[in-house]
Amino acid sequence: MESKLFRLKRIKAQFWRLFPVLFLILALIFVVLTMTGNSVALRIKQGAIVFFNPIVSFVSKPVYWLNEGVDNIKNWSLTYSENVRLKEENEYLLRWRSLALELSAEQEELKGLLNYVPPKKTRHLVAEIVMDEGSAFTRSFIVSAGENQGVVKGMLAFSSKGMFARVVDVMPDYSRVMALTDYMSRVPVWVGENKVSAILIGDNTTRPYLQFLYENETVSVGDVVMTSGYIGVYPSGLMIGVVDDVQGGEARVHLFENGEKLFFVRLVDFSLAKPLLKGNE
Repeated sequence: MESKLFRLKRIKAQFWRLFPVLFLILALIFVVLTMTGNSVALRIKQGAIVFFNPIVSFVSKPVYWLNEGVDNIKNWSLTYSENVRLKEENEYLLRWRSLALELSAEQEELKGLLNYVPPKKTRHLVAEIVMDEGSAFTRSFIVSAGENQGVVKGMLAFSSKGMFARVVDVMPDYSRVMALTDYMSRVPVWVGENKVSAILIGDNTTRPYLQFLYENETVSVGDVVMTSGYIGVYPSGLMIGVVDDVQGGEARVHLFENGEKLFFVRLVDFSLAKPLLKGNE
C-alpha cells in the first residue's frame, strides 16, 4: 500500500510539474485553431467570454473604483494647485496692470509737457544754435536770430522737450540765451502737487538745485518742477523738470531739457518780461 501511495504521489507531483507546459501547449493549439476559424474553437472562446465576463467585471469593479478614486484625488490636487497658481498670477498681473495704467497716465502727461505748444497770444520763431559759450563758469548759447528777426530780451528758448533757456542779450542778427543750468540763472518755481515755493538755481552742472523760500518745506523724488510766474520773468505753469535727488535738505532737479546737443531752438515771446527788463536796464 505504501509503495502504491508513493507512486501516486510521485505521478501527481510530476503531473503538476508538467501542467504549465501542457497548459501552454493547449493554449497555443487553441489560439491556432481560433485564428484558422475552427468552429469548435470559436464556440469555446465565445462560451468562455460569456462565462467569465460577469466574473471579471465583478472582480475588476473594486480595482476600477480604486483607480477612479485615485484619479479624482489627483485631479482635485492638480486643480487646487492650478487655482492657487492662477490666483497668484492674476494678482501679479493686476499689480502690473495698475502700474502700467499709472505709467501710461504719467507718460501721457509728460508727452503733453514735453511737446509744449505755446498759447496763441505768444509769438515765436526758430533759430539755429551757432555757438556754444559753455565754460567752467557759464552755460549760454549764441543763436542765429536777433533784433532784425524780431528777437527781444526775455524771450524763452524751447526744444521739443521743454523750456531750457532765456534770451539775455540781443544783437542785430544774433542773440545770446542763458541756460537754466548757468550759475547766474535764477527761476522761481513750484514743486510738487502742493506747489512748494522755491528758486531753481543753476550751478553750471546738468542738475540745478532748489533753494526753498520758506523753512521746513519738503519735496520728494519725482515731484514735478514748474515755473511759478513770480516777478513776471517767466509765465507760470511751464514744466521744466522733476526732482531726482534729495539729500541733506538739498534737492537736485533733472531738467527735461538741459540744452546739450541741440542744433535748433524755438524762441517764444510771452510779452511778460519786457517791462521788468527795461526797468532794470
